[in-house]
Amino acid sequence: MSAWTFAPTVVLPVALAALLYGRGLHLVWSRAGFGRGASVWRAVLFALGLIALAAALVWPLDAMGESLFSAHMAQHIVLMGIAAPLLVLALPLPTMIRALPRPWQRGLALFVSWRPWRRAWATLTRVGLATLLQLLVFTFWHVPAAIALSLEDDVVHALMHSSLLASGLLFWTAILRMRGDEAGAAILALFVNFKVSLVLGALLAFSSRAFYDSYSDRGLSWGLSLLQDQQLAGLLMMIVQAMMYLVAALVFIAAWFRAMDASKSRPVGMPRPEQVR
Repeated sequence: MSAWTFAPTVVLPVALAALLYGRGLHLVWSRAGFGRGASVWRAVLFALGLIALAAALVWPLDAMGESLFSAHMAQHIVLMGIAAPLLVLALPLPTMIRALPRPWQRGLALFVSWRPWRRAWATLTRVGLATLLQLLVFTFWHVPAAIALSLEDDVVHALMHSSLLASGLLFWTAILRMRGDEAGAAILALFVNFKVSLVLGALLAFSSRAFYDSYSDRGLSWGLSLLQDQQLAGLLMMIVQAMMYLVAALVFIAAWFRAMDASKSRPVGMPRPEQVR
């Protein structure tokens, strides 16, 4: 619990993101006033997202993940199910870009408006493809051979975490951009992830066989056998990860019903709020 992981590939990007966002926030609020131009609640979400990244990659889960598969599983849950949605909801990029020199801002604006990039981004953030990518990445990195390799090679270890976070960011971007009639696709994607997490978690939690021999007796210092450690990881996947997707789906369902009720209560011929300019 006293072991901190100060890998430059983790600490430097997180510190740079915090620095750019903090400077951008200062510039916006000093000109427009506190809470204007960048909302306080989004700033809080961004801070919480960075804290989640630090908990997963700096302290304490990364060090614990070297000896406990369940801690390794907790890392993945935090990256994909907590840090990723918080960072997507925070919408930090416009604020961070304000901290850059003007020539860099213009260059980024040109790149973002570049048609090939816009097409690629639109494709990657389609809810079907983003869901498939996340499931493939998550499943691959829980194959016993992949876990064993990540414990032996720091480059593979970093690739695992970066790909899990990237797939989580794409998935939640696709989910949170769904509006109106598209909410059904978001709900379906969330239920698919809920089901997969539940099934894979049950496989680990209720199996009488230990699949992750690469952890051997590492968990004994924590009072857990190899099988008990795997079962705990399965329970985390079943209870924590699966429930996060279920709660998100229920939130979307509630919002969908509210939108339907509002549409029914509106007089015939009255335009929707989004149609008023």
